[in-house]
Amino acid sequence: MKIYVVGSSKNRFIPLDNIREKFLIDKKHTGNNIDFLNPWFCELTGLYHLVKNCNDDIIGLEHYRRYFWSKTKNKLLSENEITEILSNCDVIVDGYKYPAFGKKYLIQELNRCTKNKVEPFLKVLAKKDKGLSDYFRKYLNSQWLYCCNCCIGPKKIIEEWLDFFLEIITDFEKISPIGPRTNTYRREGYFAEFLFGAWLEYKGYNLKIITLKRYKK
Repeated sequence: MKIYVVGSSKNRFIPLDNIREKFLIDKKHTGNNIDFLNPWFCELTGLYHLVKNCNDDIIGLEHYRRYFWSKTKNKLLSENEITEILSNCDVIVDGYKYPAFGKKYLIQELNRCTKNKVEPFLKVLAKKDKGLSDYFRKYLNSQWLYCCNCCIGPKKIIEEWLDFFLEIITDFEKISPIGPRTNTYRREGYFAEFLFGAWLEYKGYNLKIITLKRYKK
């Protein structure tokens, strides 16, 4: 089991256990990596490196300010606890539920973050999987959000997700290329965060929401 905790060398991390490892975005990494895409792909650069260079069956991603936490033991969720949870579900996720008045918040927020590129993205997604594109549209008008920058699950599922997203985003960039940071900064990362939960639900995976422990910068 291996979990990357993503941050930079300037960030303050809490003490990590033996299944967690820092992934510093401002450091060069050996092996298969997409470090140069970090300004646009964000935590996906860590997930990519983890998938492509790790042989563990269970992998995950956390953030230097957000960790999966055991409420009963008041510490990081341990390997044994994670294994037990995954015996009854497919993927551990971080979940947010917005209040009823927050409907359409997700699609409005994603449009804001991607500079109104949701519709072009949905059209590209529909060419690959019309059913998922329709499901994603409904998802964006609901109240739940599961982010791919904090998750734990079998490598085969995480790799399936990553390969699918990279194929979609590559096609999308053919019509909307990555540009200067001021124009497309973090765009691909936002699309991944919002699509992840819809993709998991659409594929029929059983999700377990675990509350994250959040720390100040």
